[in-house]
Amino acid sequence: MNDEIINLKGSSWVIPGPTNIGIVEVNNGVYLIDSGNDKESGRKINKIITTKNWKLSGIINTHSNADHIGGNDYLQRMYNCEIFASQTEKSFIESPVIEASFLWGGFPVKELKNKFFEAKPSKVTNVITEQNILSGGIKVLSLPGHFFEMIGIITNDNVCYLGDCMFGESTLKKYKIPFIYDISGFKKTIEKIKTIKMDYFVMSHGNIETDITEIADENMLIVEMIENKLLEIVHAKTSFEDILKKLCDETGIDLNCGQYALIGSTVRSFLSYLYNADKIQYEFIGNKLFWSNK
Repeated sequence: MNDEIINLKGSSWVIPGPTNIGIVEVNNGVYLIDSGNDKESGRKINKIITTKNWKLSGIINTHSNADHIGGNDYLQRMYNCEIFASQTEKSFIESPVIEASFLWGGFPVKELKNKFFEAKPSKVTNVITEQNILSGGIKVLSLPGHFFEMIGIITNDNVCYLGDCMFGESTLKKYKIPFIYDISGFKKTIEKIKTIKMDYFVMSHGNIETDITEIADENMLIVEMIENKLLEIVHAKTSFEDILKKLCDETGIDLNCGQYALIGSTVRSFLSYLYNADKIQYEFIGNKLFWSNK
């Protein structure tokens, strides 16, 4: 078997890599599900497409993180192909500076001005939602949580491409605190996926699974672990910086600038989630924000 591309079933394929990329054959062309993290990923995809004598009809972006849209610019310029995405993710894909700015909470520092946070822009030609059925019966699945308006894809072969709605075991062990924008949405999406019966599930950062239940439960346990640790940390008035430090100390994370942006954003989302659930509170003392248990 060519390890550069794996046929899962029928017209559904995957290119394994740091970000797994889906390929679906439709009529006389193929649709990509994400495009990897940079121009080199685009070149690798192009080589595979050329070898297979395929024509690239379009790219379906599950969401707008740089490691999922990095090959868009190269491939769209080469093939003039369509790009499909949800409405909110469209804004980030066409103006990738928004991602680095969102994560930093203002104009980003120079350490975030790189391909890992800011891909080259590309043009989204089609906005899609869960109500859409694309060429070849490709179905769109709403998977909020990890990012604003992430989607997944289901093919006629009973293969589901999950984007980053959950993460594989090795990814969870490596990063310890995965990036999550909407904690409530992340939980609901995990429960939603567990009700879906598929022949194959493809995580963007994980293995190809025939049964998603075990890894879904592992993702849920990680979320619950973070919640519980935060509730312990904010038992008394605690600033955000001290919360972040204590959480990273306890989970064995040494922060750099990129991780500060990613994990810091995730921690803020957890604090909002716990506050909105009426489990914690905040107050300003001397122009400084403190969090505490109720």
